[in-house]
Amino acid sequence: MLKKDFLERFSISESEFREAGLSWDDLCYIAKDYARRLPDLRRIRDEFLQEFIKNKDQRTGLHSYRTRVKTPWHLVEKIIRKRCENYLKYRTLTKDNYMKFVTDTIGFRGLILYREDWVVFHKYLIRHFENNPDLYIHNCIADYYPDKDRYMAEPPKVHMRLGDFSDIYSDWIASDNIFDRKHYRSVHYIVKYQGVYMEIQIRTLFEEGWGEIDHHILYPYKKSDPMLTEFSELLNRLSGMGDEMASFFKRLCDVSSENFKPKQTVVNPRLDYEKPAEKLNEIDLSSIQTVQDAIDSILKE
Repeated sequence: MLKKDFLERFSISESEFREAGLSWDDLCYIAKDYARRLPDLRRIRDEFLQEFIKNKDQRTGLHSYRTRVKTPWHLVEKIIRKRCENYLKYRTLTKDNYMKFVTDTIGFRGLILYREDWVVFHKYLIRHFENNPDLYIHNCIADYYPDKDRYMAEPPKVHMRLGDFSDIYSDWIASDNIFDRKHYRSVHYIVKYQGVYMEIQIRTLFEEGWGEIDHHILYPYKKSDPMLTEFSELLNRLSGMGDEMASFFKRLCDVSSENFKPKQTVVNPRLDYEKPAEKLNEIDLSSIQTVQDAIDSILKE
């Protein structure tokens, strides 16, 4: 791919490209080298699914899942953007060590029906992947352990909107890793499996629906459009409301049906008007001889 076509396709300006500080030749080398690795990455992805996910719905708590392996030019785009956003962290990234810096070449997204189902998956994952803070990545070069596998390379992180309930996460994840000022909702893990970092995301079906629309319209090229951003935030709030209603609906299932006795909520106007007439028929009309007698009979009612 020509540099001009690449920059246009991914909406990267010439100044952003220069700020990243990598030559076009090095980026092309990364794209070719990574393309060579793709068959291995797909095999690792498939073996992860076979070992931990497929036919294990009851143990994982998942409703369904999706996976992807990042494509070569999307990898190059991410490297450029990361170097611009956080040069200090990525300044030592080169064409020879880039795989130690990129933690989402393989992506797994697990979908759950209810937010509470996340606890089932979390407990399942930490049984199989060691969650030891001593193994977390602080320096991408120094903290890469070639002889160690099946561990969490970063602390689990919860991304949520301000005002969302965090109760289900606070018992399992440190408050420092619960972020409530995000534009989206998701739980993120970075694990190392067969020598490669993988990103695992857990979302509800409502969150996934919003996320797909947001990703299709906004990410990453139209984030500066205020009208589209406002619409996306509105849709995001609606998806959060859907999750809260779904959780409430689930809790109602545990309440005894005797607490939901049928009540007549519609007044039948005919009954209200018929009752006086029925009672009037019970009056001995022969006893009414004068106007005063009629008044007295009404007052008795």
